[in-house]
Amino acid sequence: MSSRAAALPFLSLTLACAGRDPSVAAVVPPQSRHAPPSTPALDPRDELARLFAVHDHTAPGPARDALADRIDGLAGQRYATWSRLYWHRDLDGAIAEARATGKPILSLRMLGRLDRDLSCANSRFFRVALYANREVSRYLADHFVLHWSSERPVPVARIDFGDGRVLERTIAGNSAHYVLDSTGRPVDVIPGLYSPALFVDALARAYPIAARAGGLAAPSRAALIADFHRREAARAAERFSQLGAVELAPGERTASLAEAEGRAMSKAIVEMPVVRSLQLGSQLTLEQARAWGRATDLWDQVGAALAARVAPSRLDDRSRALFAALEPADWARAGQPLPAAGMGALVAAFEASMTRDAAYNELVLHQQIHARMAGAPALALAELNRWVYASLFLTPAEDPWLGMATPDTFSGLPRDGLTAGR
Repeated sequence: MSSRAAALPFLSLTLACAGRDPSVAAVVPPQSRHAPPSTPALDPRDELARLFAVHDHTAPGPARDALADRIDGLAGQRYATWSRLYWHRDLDGAIAEARATGKPILSLRMLGRLDRDLSCANSRFFRVALYANREVSRYLADHFVLHWSSERPVPVARIDFGDGRVLERTIAGNSAHYVLDSTGRPVDVIPGLYSPALFVDALARAYPIAARAGGLAAPSRAALIADFHRREAARAAERFSQLGAVELAPGERTASLAEAEGRAMSKAIVEMPVVRSLQLGSQLTLEQARAWGRATDLWDQVGAALAARVAPSRLDDRSRALFAALEPADWARAGQPLPAAGMGALVAAFEASMTRDAAYNELVLHQQIHARMAGAPALALAELNRWVYASLFLTPAEDPWLGMATPDTFSGLPRDGLTAGR
């Protein structure tokens, strides 16, 4: 074996186990008329409040780290000391609380587990950008019963460079927040990563509908949900058309730009000029913008325009503190922590990506959800979730390889390096 071949890093793929947790919020069984009264089930949030107070008065060090791990386990979320949120891990427990309080449910569906570092990328971003955000955290705690569940284990790539350096990352996967009424029936879906302000904006529009829907009979509920999504679909198109114009570099998607300028002009007579500016909603429709995909300069501009109308896509002070506490690596120094001078640039790059993703998710993916639910307002949660993962996230449950299979590619490895089963 050559020295070059021996130096190649070794890559392994594993699946982080999703597992199955028992109910956190236990439901007290009905009392027998002859049995003595039992002690009411303790609310885990009472213990969490006590542990948060102890944590806040404990000096940084191993004892505080161990306490934070204990809090995460009880709260059902990694980095719960930053979010101060409590998450149910079984839907029946969340429904029981929703019925008792009248609050609707916000149910996160994800790959992996919210209480583990190695969950899918979007859920990790939620913990930093959304749940740690003071306004978002307060809004969630005041308005919703929180629940999360796992779609499937999250694929994990482990690259061993053979010299002591190991890189471990998750690959593939997406997450969605389902707004459910107090009976667990779906009202809306917030797909993927949003900026904090846009996330609260979307939830605030769905909240009154979800709060009403729980007490309605099926026909009235279906009518309410269908009307809500028809109005929201129209609102998304109108919002897009009010964002102004975008400036595009010469040569970028010229075929699509020509269509946007008008198809009636004869190519034999007039050569289409390079288009530099297009008015959103008229010269460039939302459907055309959707076909370009999110990773373009177009969506950077749409995202910036939308953020200017809603609120800047920024991390607040608590999210920035958690961002720094995760110690992003300085790749120029073999994975040493990034110095303070580089932290600002990394935060700005994350905020720019969040701005673009939030606009695409709200104006394109959420628009498709509105269309789907306006036409099928009585969809059960399981059926809606199957559609979201298959049609929006393009990772259907029927595909065990999450689109990563390479059936037409020769690897040169026995069984293509694949180990199936455990």
